[in-house]
Amino acid sequence: MSGYYRPRMDERSFHAWLRRTEPPNAALVPLGDDAAVLPPQTKPLVWCCDTVAEGTHFVAGIDPVLIGHKAVARNLSDLAAMGAAPVGMLLALVLPRGCPDALPQQITQGARAAGALFSCPLFGGDTTTHDGGIVVNVSMLGRPMAEQALTRCGAVAGDVVVVTGSFGGSGLGRHLRITPRIDEIAAILELVRPSAMIDVSDGLLLDLTRLAEASGCGFELDADLVPVHDDALQAGGDAVLRACTEGEDFELLFTLPASAWAKLQAHWVHATPLTRVGVMSAGARRVVRGGAPWTVCEQGHVHR
Repeated sequence: MSGYYRPRMDERSFHAWLRRTEPPNAALVPLGDDAAVLPPQTKPLVWCCDTVAEGTHFVAGIDPVLIGHKAVARNLSDLAAMGAAPVGMLLALVLPRGCPDALPQQITQGARAAGALFSCPLFGGDTTTHDGGIVVNVSMLGRPMAEQALTRCGAVAGDVVVVTGSFGGSGLGRHLRITPRIDEIAAILELVRPSAMIDVSDGLLLDLTRLAEASGCGFELDADLVPVHDDALQAGGDAVLRACTEGEDFELLFTLPASAWAKLQAHWVHATPLTRVGVMSAGARRVVRGGAPWTVCEQGHVHR
């Protein structure tokens, strides 16, 4: 008897399930072909790709639906940071040999549900097995909501630094239930155009540093102004430090002139709060707390 594991839900059966259960979308060929085909686009496309892996982005044994949600929501957050609305996605699953037959369906269901919240259908993808843990890769296409996509390289000295939502303590479970700020950037762009933007995946301070480096600027971040999530308080320790450095908050961090910030404040009616946390400068990059310089050794999560 061969030791090769052949699951009941093999690749052919999985593709058949996908075709039966995928709702109609803009693709010109159905799921299961060698590639997706889309109609001509009238605007430039924004293309992003993100991977989540067992042991790095989630622990073994969690609900597979949450894995699918997280994989898709991270890409949606990247599109939000570019000021783009999603068009569709590709989903690639690398699964452990001998995994439960329902695993690819459950991950796909989570991915589809996350995409459906923002009209982002599944166009196709790939599956394979290996001797390791679960790895999920999502590639996503989007269109700029305005004439041009936003980038992280347009900030200038004097711009204010603004964030959506609140920060810290995401490891208590919020990192698996990401809410991409697609609706928020759409509302922002109806009022103003940020000069630069990034989503906070690796820590507020680290991602602000990345934006500043790309823009050739310095900054002053006031740690006392950073909105602290209740999860950061519940997690214990220095909640402000958590809010500034932990990461996986997936909030938007952006810059804009002071006059545009005043307009945005005056007309903002969305439920998600906006908070000014600092200012871009022509000098050094520094953080203050309690009115004094604050040295933070660990700025965020660095991929190694």
